[in-house]
Amino acid sequence: MSDRRYLLKLLATATNFFAEALVAIAIGFFLGGALDRLIGTEFLFTAIFMVIGAVAAVRNLIVRVMRLGERQDNE
Repeated sequence: MSDRRYLLKLLATATNFFAEALVAIAIGFFLGGALDRLIGTEFLFTAIFMVIGAVAAVRNLIVRVMRLGERQDNE
């Protein structure tokens, strides 16, 4: 894989990460807020679900970068 193509794939991965993180955190915010209202807690589940969303996004980024690195090494 050429260096330019590899760089473009890394850029696409980073861009995808930011979009995915934003969506995951937003989903965590709304789901956590709904649970907080249902159970009567103030901000507990909102914070927990937002952190879970952020951790999931970071985990997906790591997996994608590792796969991209493996492909780069194999070519």
